[in-house]
This record gives sequence, C-alpha cells and structure tokens, in this order.
Amino acid sequence: MSVYLDPQSQAFVDSLQGPPLYEKSFVDARQILEDIQSFKTSSDVEQEQLDIQVNGEAVKTVIFRPAGATGVLKLIFYTHGGGWILGSPTVHGSLMEDFVRKTGAAVVFPYYTPAPEAQYPTQFEQSYGVLEYFVKNGSKHQLDCAVFGLAGDSVGGNMAIAMTQLAQSRNLPAKIGQLVLLYPVTDTHSKSETYKTFRDGPYLTEKTMDWMIEAFLPKKEDRATALASPLTFAPDEVLAKFPPTTIFLSGADPLIGEAEAFGHRLQKLGVDTAILKAEGVVHDYVMLEPLRHAATPRAVTEFAALKLLQAVSSK
Repeated sequence: MSVYLDPQSQAFVDSLQGPPLYEKSFVDARQILEDIQSFKTSSDVEQEQLDIQVNGEAVKTVIFRPAGATGVLKLIFYTHGGGWILGSPTVHGSLMEDFVRKTGAAVVFPYYTPAPEAQYPTQFEQSYGVLEYFVKNGSKHQLDCAVFGLAGDSVGGNMAIAMTQLAQSRNLPAKIGQLVLLYPVTDTHSKSETYKTFRDGPYLTEKTMDWMIEAFLPKKEDRATALASPLTFAPDEVLAKFPPTTIFLSGADPLIGEAEAFGHRLQKLGVDTAILKAEGVVHDYVMLEPLRHAATPRAVTEFAALKLLQAVSSK
C-alpha cells in the first residue's frame, strides 16, 4: 500500500538499514534505539533519580523538573513505550523535557523492569506502585499530586490505561485530571484491520509487534485481560468512569485501528474523548529524535502538553 509520509518521516524510514528489530537480541535492539536518540540532558531541566520500593523491589524512577524550580510543583505521571522492551529515561528524555518546559510541572517517569526480564503483570504493578507512592508521599518531593496528568506512548499508552483502571479498583486517593494517549496499544488479544494495512510498516511492523507482545505476554490467557487488552475486556462500568481523554494517532501505523476503537468506546460511554490523527507520520513520531522537531510532531507535543497543563492547573 502506498501511504503519504512527510519529508522527515520518509527520510527516516529510508535511512533504516540492517535486520529488523525482531531478528536482534533484546540487548542489541535496546542499543539501536539508544543510538537513534543520542539523548543529552539540557541545562534547563533537572533530573532526580530515585529507587522506589514496590513489593520489596526497587523501581528506578526519574523526576524531571524545571532547573532551579522552588516550591511545590504539579505532577505529570508518564508511562513509557518501547514495546515493554526498549524504553528508558534516555530514550524518552527529550520528550519528558519538552513536557516540563511546556507545562512547568514535574514529570515522574518510572523505569519498570523491561521484558522479557520481567513479564505481565510485573510492569503494571511496578508502575502503579510508583504512582501510588508519589500520590501518598508527594509532599516529600515538593509535588502536589491531588490532581495529576497521566500520559503514555505506544505500550506506555496501554500502561496508562491500566493505571487508570487500577486507580479505580484500588481507590487511589487522587484524581486523574487528563489522560493523554499517544498512538496507544489497546488490544494484545486480537488485531484490527490496520495490522493488515501496515503489516510491513513503514517503521513499525506486525512482526515487531508480535515479538514485543510475546516478550511481555507469553501466556495467551494473560492477553485476554482488562489490563492487557482494555479495548476488548475492560468493562463498560470501568471505562465510563475514565477521566477526559485525548488520543493521538499516527498516520501510518498498525495500531491505528485499535486506538480509534478504544476512543470510540470511551465516547459512546460518555467520556469526554478527543481522537486526533496526525497525517504523514509513523509510529513513535513525538519521541524519535530524527522526527520530533518536524512540524506535525511539534504540534502534537504542544497540544498534548496543553491538555496536561489544563489537567494540573484546575481542581
């Protein structure tokens, strides 16, 4: 299928060489993304690294905040993508810095144990444990967590949806003011038609998604759960209580169908939900360093930040 890509996206896709990720070791695949990103910290955003204890295990967590900030800051909680395998504070660092600059809030980034070193539901439990810690102990870190913004990209979008479900079922003593989902995974149990349309990419392919899902969810019965596949298995009564939600799609991406369908479910249940498609770009477009400075990724990042800012600016 011929699909339009903007010049930056087309140049990035054309530059990709060598075997696909799913033919590489997990260690080598992680290094490829680290090399693409080549993240260097900026002087206007500070990082604080913490080990948060969750179920007796330390979860590495990074707080990104404006350099020299004083007083209490609002909270944005970010669950990262990378197929449960590839993400890290360095891979996502530039995007986290952007959110800090555009909102003035602190961004908390839990670096859960990647797959396949850990598998379902470990990453959900680690991320929720970090979220719960900050909600209950935010004042120790100069954070106001009473109302916070929640966001995630790709698999991180899947995890942000899971955090929203767990916040309900476990009575998290805080309010999610806005949920921002960037090209999210919403169904690991079945595949939408766009898996066929974009089975060979550009960039993200069906085989790469299969490789990532298998690493995190080797047991097929775990995929048939509300946390792993909220599109299919999350109950209406749970989704109807979701916060205002903004879903950003890619223009060429196997995940378009499931992300759209999840947004449609929320809309039909009365949740204040916007679904916005960014034409001409591939999966990961707001995160990838070769793409994120182009016009469309910049606009999406700015709008996502605005929605998160609105979430934390009013109670």
